[in-house]
Amino acid sequence: MSVQFVPLSPRSETVVLGERVARLRAAMEWASEAIPPHVRDHVFTTIDRCEERLALGVDHTIVALAGGTGSGKSTLFNALVGREFAVPGVARPTTAHVTAASWGTEATELLDWLDVSPVRRFERVIDELDDEDEINLAGMVLLDLPDHDSVNADNRETVDRVVPMADLLLWVVDPQKYADHALHSAYLEAASRQQRPSLVVLNQVDRLSTEDAWAVSRDLQRLLAVDGMTQVPVMPVSARTGQGLDVLRAELGGAVAARSVAAEAVRAELVDAGRQLSGALARGTEPVLPDVDGLVDVLARAAGVDARADAAAARARGASTDLSSPLRLTIAAAERERLDWVDAATAGLPPTWRQVVADAIANGETLKQDLEIALAEAPWPAIDRPSGIKALFARAGAASRAKKKTLEVGRSAVRAVLVPEVVEPTETIHQAYRAMDELTQLDVGKPAATGTEQ
Repeated sequence: MSVQFVPLSPRSETVVLGERVARLRAAMEWASEAIPPHVRDHVFTTIDRCEERLALGVDHTIVALAGGTGSGKSTLFNALVGREFAVPGVARPTTAHVTAASWGTEATELLDWLDVSPVRRFERVIDELDDEDEINLAGMVLLDLPDHDSVNADNRETVDRVVPMADLLLWVVDPQKYADHALHSAYLEAASRQQRPSLVVLNQVDRLSTEDAWAVSRDLQRLLAVDGMTQVPVMPVSARTGQGLDVLRAELGGAVAARSVAAEAVRAELVDAGRQLSGALARGTEPVLPDVDGLVDVLARAAGVDARADAAAARARGASTDLSSPLRLTIAAAERERLDWVDAATAGLPPTWRQVVADAIANGETLKQDLEIALAEAPWPAIDRPSGIKALFARAGAASRAKKKTLEVGRSAVRAVLVPEVVEPTETIHQAYRAMDELTQLDVGKPAATGTEQ
């Protein structure tokens, strides 16, 4: 299976992603038992987050400043906002709470979703006197996160909660700790695997010579490549002196103006969910619906429909055959055909899917009871014994018609039971499988890491 993408407007992309998230939720609700519990929990959390983010629209772009202690996130936040709002620590700079600034448009619902305290929100009003680079930021919601390496466990939990909710991650590092293992292993590598839209800012370059700043930038770019972030730029900046801020603002303005970063962030979440689900799927296997007509024929025959058709034909030829006996099906026969159906419906799929299909369709006892009721209530044709000399020439044709009509009625009654109780549940499980498999194909042909270019 392959999925083809064509360029879509942000609004259309949002609709497409919303439909895909809805299909994934339906698939998980039908077939979650086929998924390992830890993956199941992760995927449902992803679904909830994607639905919530898409419901808020793509008019805002959430940019999160993330980094370690002393990297200068709060100073950079203040420099981008243009005033002191997030107050850096004194002895050892640390950010204890999420602080937010929104440009141009009210973002109350979004900030409520992010759980940003009302007292830590700042609205940057934009007017005609503002510079163009400020106007281009209209729609941006900038977050200053706690330090990922904080000794306070609550701070780290806040980072881990908010990072997946951001549309664009702005990783802030400093010349002393840019190679920090915790940042690269716990966050940057994960952002790369998940294709999260990202930028990396090398802050405090005013402390370095020009030559040293470029050397550190090149080494940081090398480390990012090891993380898998081959498409993510390193931006040398000094939040204290303003060096490089114009370039960073232009990059952020481009991302915000595109209004597709939020959609791309949701798409990245779905790609990650697809990777998580891939272990519960079989590569290159397409579930196939077994032969429905064959199942109808076998169960009709086992219930005595064919024998009744033969008896109807005999009566049409003049035999005194009794057609009033009820048709019966054994539980063993129903269960045998049911299990054969399950085997065929899950051929090539992981074993867990066999159990999901088996649980979704009716069991042998239910099939026996419902088939017998349907056959008892079927509109069987009335078969009259022929009489008179003319009947001698009509016997063969009458017998053939009686048998055919009886078989049609019997098989129709059997099919009316099997379609809702066996066929449709199986088709639903197959659709769930395909919806999950579709996610594993989303990143085909995509780069291993994602910057802000759309």
